[in-house]
Amino acid sequence: MLNAPAESPQLTNAPPPENPLITACGPTRTRAEFGAQLLFLPERPRIAAGSPVSDVLVRGVSDVWRLHVPTRVGLDLADGIDSMLRAGYGHRNPLHPSTWRRIYGPCMVPPDKYPIQLSATVLGIAGVGKTTALERALLLYPQVVTHAAFPGLVGPVRQLIWLKLDTPPSGRTADLVEALLRATDEALGTSYATQVLRGRGRRGAVLAQEWLQRVSCHFPGLLVIDEIQNLFKVGTKAAREVALRRGGPRPELRIVDDEALKFLLTLSNTAKIPILICGTPDGIAAFSTRMSTSQRLVTGGFYQFSRATTPEDEFFAKYLFPQLCTYQWFPEQLPPSEEFRQLIHRLSGGLLRICMALWVHAHLAAVRRRAMGLSFDDFHVAAKTTLAPLQPMVRALTDQSRSGLSSFEDMMPQEAFDWTRTDGLRN
Repeated sequence: MLNAPAESPQLTNAPPPENPLITACGPTRTRAEFGAQLLFLPERPRIAAGSPVSDVLVRGVSDVWRLHVPTRVGLDLADGIDSMLRAGYGHRNPLHPSTWRRIYGPCMVPPDKYPIQLSATVLGIAGVGKTTALERALLLYPQVVTHAAFPGLVGPVRQLIWLKLDTPPSGRTADLVEALLRATDEALGTSYATQVLRGRGRRGAVLAQEWLQRVSCHFPGLLVIDEIQNLFKVGTKAAREVALRRGGPRPELRIVDDEALKFLLTLSNTAKIPILICGTPDGIAAFSTRMSTSQRLVTGGFYQFSRATTPEDEFFAKYLFPQLCTYQWFPEQLPPSEEFRQLIHRLSGGLLRICMALWVHAHLAAVRRRAMGLSFDDFHVAAKTTLAPLQPMVRALTDQSRSGLSSFEDMMPQEAFDWTRTDGLRN
């Protein structure tokens, strides 16, 4: 039974002291400000009419990879990251004695200071642009801020606002913790990996706790774990093919190391460090069904990145395609048109990564034939040669064939995961 505080808090009209951890995140932004800061348009080519075509002329075509036009869900994600950072730091104000009592030992926490558990999920098939959008949003904040003076401590303190890493392919806890340690060292300039991994032979859970003890003094604001599907083991190709022939569901992914999931739960539930996981539908689905904690994965938001399913998709038709058409490294420009837009969509399946690759390699095809400008044939040549290995996936996406999509583990959602159910699939 909880006892009431011995003394009632004194009311005052004085403004509360600013939380230096939140101040370090910078000013809050409006949605329009997020959009302006996330947008990146590389310098456009300036090719004079009649200029000779040469390899040097199109060396700049690779700049198109840096083009970033934020989508609606990308703006939502940036806004959500900002909210998670500020909410996560709200209960760790170093000006409050209760913050230090929680760090150095267990204590009763009043309701208004109780830490909030925040976890968010970013979902999307490979190549849809989720990781790029995520990294662009993180780069709106400094990764590390050094406080020359810090309440309760002597000397400067380095605050780790965000930390991002990829889940190692092995899916093992020890490898995950090593990746955390090395990412922490790279950001802070510390040597925690050397300290913790010396004579490595301990269980992953022990290593995880040692990393957590060291990083806590840097007040991490957001931990981002990408490629979360690597925590799970894909079944054999033979087993998947048998399931497909029988018309049944694919074999479920199996967890590689149970301690890895327990560690992530500890970070969210006990350490109260906001976590954002990012992965493909199969991995997120397996994550949910294994842990039965779907609600915990979205307390900080759920962000599903989708491809352009038709050439008339608003983002594709109104924003991406018109911008791409301004990046032509030839004296003769291929004008934007409905037919041109449909061609790009058909050959890319509406996937951002393939769309950009198609644009680059179509330029190279035009250079090889010593053309003065792009043609539709250049895009067909790029699709049939350099990008030929991707065409089965493009056809499966374009046709929305369940049997075709099921051949690719990171494209087809698990049936049990309703969030990722794909509408309009045909057998």
